[in-house]
Amino acid sequence: MDFRALARDGTPVVDLKPEEVVLKVGGRAREVVALELIRFGNLPPAGAAAAPAPPAPFVTNAPPSKGRTVLLVVDEEAAVPGQEGPAQEALRQLVAALAPEDRVGLLTPMGAGPATPPSVRHDRALAAIAGLTGRGSPSETPADAVCRTHLVKGTLLSLFEGVVPSVPTVVVLVSNGLTTPTASTLASSTNARAGGGSLHAGQCEFSSGDLEALNSAAAVARVHFYGLEIFRGAGPSGGIEHFASLTGNGMIRLTGDTRPAMKRIAAETSGYYLAAFEAPEQERTGASQRVSVAVTREGVEVKARPTVIVPKADAKGAKADKPKVRDMLSGAKVFRDLPLRAAMHTSRALPDGKLRVVCVFESDDPAAKLAEAGIALFDSTGKPRAQWTGPPAELKRSPVVAALTAPPPGTYRMRLAAIDASGAGGTLDEEVRVEAAASGAPLVSALVLGTKAGPGFAPRLEFIDEPVAIAMVEISGAPKTAGIDARFEFAASEEGPAAATLPGTVQAPRDDFRIAFVQLPLAQMPAGDFVVRAVITVDGQVLAARPSHTLRKVER
Repeated sequence: MDFRALARDGTPVVDLKPEEVVLKVGGRAREVVALELIRFGNLPPAGAAAAPAPPAPFVTNAPPSKGRTVLLVVDEEAAVPGQEGPAQEALRQLVAALAPEDRVGLLTPMGAGPATPPSVRHDRALAAIAGLTGRGSPSETPADAVCRTHLVKGTLLSLFEGVVPSVPTVVVLVSNGLTTPTASTLASSTNARAGGGSLHAGQCEFSSGDLEALNSAAAVARVHFYGLEIFRGAGPSGGIEHFASLTGNGMIRLTGDTRPAMKRIAAETSGYYLAAFEAPEQERTGASQRVSVAVTREGVEVKARPTVIVPKADAKGAKADKPKVRDMLSGAKVFRDLPLRAAMHTSRALPDGKLRVVCVFESDDPAAKLAEAGIALFDSTGKPRAQWTGPPAELKRSPVVAALTAPPPGTYRMRLAAIDASGAGGTLDEEVRVEAAASGAPLVSALVLGTKAGPGFAPRLEFIDEPVAIAMVEISGAPKTAGIDARFEFAASEEGPAAATLPGTVQAPRDDFRIAFVQLPLAQMPAGDFVVRAVITVDGQVLAARPSHTLRKVER
């Protein structure tokens, strides 16, 4: 089981000994036989900042090796339009207090607001925070409040079930108030939203059993949960305190300057202890037991979840049903049994000139044979706007290249789901931006890395023993008569100085479309990660856009 030991300023106490911990499980005192401190989220000391590293060349569903994951769940339906300002400011302060290696994601239970998957790109989370808006009704009925609480519960349960317990995870729920669970609560909602349509359809239930299910899921996932009450206005009270208590935290009602509270959340979740105790055979039933944790040291505050799951002695777990791609695409649960990695970009390279979103993906398990795969692009309301289903012949290639007709300009969430021949499933979520091309204004695509394949180009996620790699960008929207030049730079980071520069070749397959590319001598390069940047010049003017991508060369 895990717990946090905090000094008065909220920072973790890092030198506790097992004999200082007083642990009770199921009302019985237990000896702590092992105590381990898990630390993360520490900023480098002043004057010792590490040199920026190249970004990863692809996204992956592998559990991260450092940092923590912070998931912001914003109940927009709890606030009427105009009330979102305090919530936005507090969440910006929380993001600012996190370390660069921490991953931040944001979602809304109704799926109608902005959303971004967890990423070290904190700017994406800040953009999603800026897009938050109150979507509630000033005359919310008790039935609607129950349905809203039911929806929040379902969102949290899905999040908890997708968490890897070994990855430190913090969930922050922002709401104005939730209903209190009862032994049996059933409500039918018919409240109409502005613009037509009902806020919730049918009957909703939020009972004490639902809260117990959340409590068990939080215990298994070992998440740290906070409930923040920021929105103003009348609303149900009490329920958010039940949610906040899932992991030993009380509700935080933020008024005035919210900066100290946000800094404290970041500080007190930057480390925790794992305590081991022995459980006799008769207690190994797979049920949850009440927990009490204290320390004998003065001035130390302890925060611990109220229950712990004592697994069965021979627990191997019931064999789960094999996932289905269509269900994996429509849900939010993270699947990691099949390791996946992928890179996404937009392209106009096909002869018809239509914009497409391209996803290049593969499993990094050499033994995995993909049997099914699908991709969906979701807009900010959670509606799928483009989909792709993997043809069996394409899935035999590695990597797989999937092309979807691009939806209108905007930011979308791409979800990839795949299953291998053994039935193991994997998912990936990543943000994709579709940009509009203005007539006469050059638009430069992302930089893509690959190799020559016959007369064409084959994308690659990493390189091993290929003698040459090809870096390529597309330029569209420039006049036919425009003079276009390209050069490609090698650097140690996205913004670092160029270590070498190579001239590129520009071809014009169509009047309004160019391809700039260069061959990179991989055989002369050591193993490691390098940033490749494209610098494009149109009629003597260097474009501000400087697309880049990390080239990874690995040793066999």
